[in-house]
Amino acid sequence: MNKLEWLIAWRYLGAQRKSLFVSLIGIFSMLGVSIGVFALVVALAAVNGFEEEVTAQMIGKDAHFELMAYNGENISAYDSLITEVKKHDSSVVNASPFIIYKVGISSRKVNDGIVIYGIDQENSKGVTDIYKYMKFGNYSVDSLEDMNGTRRPGILLGSGLANRLRVVVGDKLVLQLFQNPDEMVGSAGGPRMMMAVVSGIFETGTYEYDGNLAYIGIPELQKLMGIGDAVSGIQFRVKDHWKAGESCDKAAEWLTYPYYVLDWKSKNITLLKWMNYEKFIVAAVICLIILVAAFNIISSLIMVVIDKTKEIGILRSMGLSKGGVMRVFMLMGSFIGVGGTIVGGTIGLVLCKLQEAYHFVKLPGDVYVIPYFPISVHLLDVVLIFVIGIALCVAATLLPAWKASRLDPVGAIRHE
Repeated sequence: MNKLEWLIAWRYLGAQRKSLFVSLIGIFSMLGVSIGVFALVVALAAVNGFEEEVTAQMIGKDAHFELMAYNGENISAYDSLITEVKKHDSSVVNASPFIIYKVGISSRKVNDGIVIYGIDQENSKGVTDIYKYMKFGNYSVDSLEDMNGTRRPGILLGSGLANRLRVVVGDKLVLQLFQNPDEMVGSAGGPRMMMAVVSGIFETGTYEYDGNLAYIGIPELQKLMGIGDAVSGIQFRVKDHWKAGESCDKAAEWLTYPYYVLDWKSKNITLLKWMNYEKFIVAAVICLIILVAAFNIISSLIMVVIDKTKEIGILRSMGLSKGGVMRVFMLMGSFIGVGGTIVGGTIGLVLCKLQEAYHFVKLPGDVYVIPYFPISVHLLDVVLIFVIGIALCVAATLLPAWKASRLDPVGAIRHE
């Protein structure tokens, strides 16, 4: 491409008195490209942000993978199992036993049902991130004194659950475990109870977790459930959480019945698949906006060809080749595509960075899993958006550019 072709293409894009309407169509085509690219940048950043936030919340509450027994059976020899897993898998960095059960919980004013975890206070820090989300009090399930000076087990509550129970750090709670039918035969059948003191309140930002989970020490929950030294399972953390499935495959090779392993992705497979489908569908639908803008470019260039037919004939008679004419109109469409892509992409990136930094767009926490609109800009997505936007616009120039290059010089000069 020579300088003359660039100058002609740029002049044809300018608003002249005789072709003002044609120039306006070009401007609107550029606006269409800008809107499409802007929407695509923001939408994909939002999908990425939502996926990352949800993944972080899942990993923060859950371990990377868990070892449990079928039919909900308890595990007694958990120390030897931890040793064996670490022996077979060098990627395992931490492990901690846990108990999970549903219990009744009562404060002075409210009765409720919750999911409670029995944890080892120190080892649990190596497999989950709940300790990072403490809002009030301390991450401690050790015994502490209540307001009357009596030492009782400490319990950690989610902020939503604490609000529902109307309790603060230092308040007493009663845990209730109802016996199963087998235990009730020949007995009074009353519930087992334990009094605990709120030692801390955490807030992960995920409504389902904060409103339904509590944590207490393993020995206290074992005593309440009457299961001796047994636990529900073992939680593990690996070096790379995306490779937790590989660790599960390694463990499955030597584990025998009744044990099995489950990684965090398998536990949340439906949600993860939905997020992947959502990203693809959102990108495909919004690309239609850019495609519509590309058709507008075709229309505007065809009108330019019709409007400039005589001038094209003069240029051809002066020695401009068919390829030169074709490149002129391809440059026109490229100016529109590149300009629209840069403008729309820049505005979208600036808006995304502002939301990423200041979270000025909020979401209701009881409806969504996070309290603000999540944004995460991926460089690869931005590059693909720019490439797709420009490629569609350049492709749209081929037909009118080819049409212009095929005009007969003599017939074009005679055109009125």
